[in-house]
Amino acid sequence: MSAALTPIRVEAGFWLILWLGLAAGIGLETDWGRRMQWPVKEIVETPPEFPKPALAEPFRLPPPDQLLDITVRPIFVAIRRPVPLAPPPEPPKPSMKKDQFILRGTTVVAEGKFAFLLEKAGNRSHVVAEGKEINGIMVKEVTTERVVLGQYDETEVLVLKSIKPPPRAPAPPAVAPGVAAPPAGPRPFGAPQPQAPPIFGPR
Repeated sequence: MSAALTPIRVEAGFWLILWLGLAAGIGLETDWGRRMQWPVKEIVETPPEFPKPALAEPFRLPPPDQLLDITVRPIFVAIRRPVPLAPPPEPPKPSMKKDQFILRGTTVVAEGKFAFLLEKAGNRSHVVAEGKEINGIMVKEVTTERVVLGQYDETEVLVLKSIKPPPRAPAPPAVAPGVAAPPAGPRPFGAPQPQAPPIFGPR
């Protein structure tokens, strides 16, 4: 036997259906509670305190004595640097020892040219062909009148000196016939000068 519908039951059913529909709508909107967002609490954060920077001391010029070396010896002056050391002197170049020989003669033939040299040290004679060396000195050129010696960058020319015969004594003056020749020796002081005899010619 079914219960009779009374106004109280009808009203209760109406509200039940209404609440069920509201709950179903909320569930669908919130994906059954998975999309619900709770209000975010405001978090009050205090800003960090920054340390107060320390101020530098006021600028002051340094004392004059502190930069005395820079003033006396400036950086951009050439005399500040020490004087560069001079390069070591070059070793002396070897030189030719000249005046060792005397030229006595030369020979120029088809077979060659030869110089006859007399070495002053020891008074020794040498015969050297052109292009040969003697005592480290090369005979560069031989001619009939001279010889050119060379060593390193120097040369020496030896000239052939011709030997001249000693000068002859002057002949006595001619004496006319019949006239005595004057004495060869000096006359004594105060002696009278002899007079030539008169010569008589044709008148």
